[in-house]
Amino acid sequence: MKKPRWNLEWNEGMSVGIPEIDSNQRCFFSLINELNRSITERMKAAEIHMRLQLVIDDTERHFEQEENFFQEWRYPNAGVHADIHKQVLNTLKNIQDSFIPYGLEAEWLDAALKIKNILISHILVEDMQYANYFKSINTKDP
Repeated sequence: MKKPRWNLEWNEGMSVGIPEIDSNQRCFFSLINELNRSITERMKAAEIHMRLQLVIDDTERHFEQEENFFQEWRYPNAGVHADIHKQVLNTLKNIQDSFIPYGLEAEWLDAALKIKNILISHILVEDMQYANYFKSINTKDP
């Protein structure tokens, strides 16, 4: 019997108003859902590890894309946001390093849930700050 699983659903409240970034974040949601599915369906450890690596790789690409936009926009909090990116990536890599191929399903689910919570929090808190800045520099005064 398959265990129940959570599923991330994108909604417009998560949009930063930048199509490239929103698209990337939707892709990220899909990767997180696939990681969760691989755990709940008890796929082989190599498959779970591969999906975890895909999440990390996608996160690195996404953060690089954001930081390139920050330079282009001359975002005043770029340095602080980049430091937060480094912290998030270190946390994800620590989770990956603690991955035990023969670990309990509950441990894997906890790790996937932690990844989901870290990145959703990042989108809803940190990314909304630059979203507001982006809107302010692209709003023309009447």
